[in-house]
Amino acid sequence: MKRYDLRHLKKQFAPRVVRLADGSGKGEVSIFIFEIVSGGELEALIEQLKRGGHIVMNSLRFNEVDWTIVVKSFVNEPRVSNPLFDAFEKYGVETKALDKDSAILSIGTHFAKDNESLVQEISKHKRELIYMSAQEDPGLKKRAKAHIKYEVGSEAGVLALIAKSLLDGDEIAQDVKSYLDELDEGYLSAESNVGEEEIEEIKKMAEAPFSLLIGCDLYEHPDADLIAGLIALISRFKPLRVSVLSEHELRAKPKTILPPQIDELKSFDGTVVYFYESDDLNPKLYGSSQFALAAKLKNGNEVLVTTSNGTFESEFHLDKKMKGTVALLGVKKSGYRYERAKVSKRETNG
Repeated sequence: MKRYDLRHLKKQFAPRVVRLADGSGKGEVSIFIFEIVSGGELEALIEQLKRGGHIVMNSLRFNEVDWTIVVKSFVNEPRVSNPLFDAFEKYGVETKALDKDSAILSIGTHFAKDNESLVQEISKHKRELIYMSAQEDPGLKKRAKAHIKYEVGSEAGVLALIAKSLLDGDEIAQDVKSYLDELDEGYLSAESNVGEEEIEEIKKMAEAPFSLLIGCDLYEHPDADLIAGLIALISRFKPLRVSVLSEHELRAKPKTILPPQIDELKSFDGTVVYFYESDDLNPKLYGSSQFALAAKLKNGNEVLVTTSNGTFESEFHLDKKMKGTVALLGVKKSGYRYERAKVSKRETNG
């Protein structure tokens, strides 16, 4: 057991605590003493330690001005962190393993690229599935009860429409009712391209407990905070089981924080590319005839795909089964998986 006196660091002690805990051996116990800070600062430090896989065994006042915490290092697997998971903790959204025996509403999950076997398993259990995504998945046409395609980047708007519909007429807190009343359904429906009939399908599903499966598309979404807040809002009043495609289970205490209002949904006009993880060493850029026409490409063209994450070299492959103007590229990048990108032919010598 080691003891660290960090009182000389005043309010700058937290980063040192994390570094010392991260530098300790597995199962090693350390005692840290520091000056008393606000409850919020202490809670943030404890959450950061937990995210690193450590356990805070004890936390107590040492005397009138000092505080101590006892940390056991690397007891758990380090917690996966991304904007959505962090927002889930903020709003108190708990995630659990997917219940394949319940009806499932899937949002932002591209099964064909991320977990095709999961769809087969859902089909085997013969559970009801509503698939919502910014792009079609031909393999789900027969398996899913409903296949709802929304506009790229409009996931927060879609969840706002779902929340407003599912909670309509329920006994809910006045501040929640006021929040929902302020949502502009006409604008959200027009921008997301999701109408009343499609939302009605979801409302019918929600008459019984169901699972909401959140896919990798939303992990680093620019509206992650808003998305988590809307999911928390639904969970407060509906028997909803929230799951994530990566199967990470997050524990959180329910909170009553309202998400911010939706001012404007980001537009994704122009050439859009969907990035996903792939084992292919030379991934091709797959696109429809519509995409080829818009980008002025032909099958086999060598291309440069320029994004905020850099420029990627690839070869364009025309996929006649695909529809729409979103191309697919098996390259991992940070941020939201969809991105407006400049796609141009690559000049070759000779």
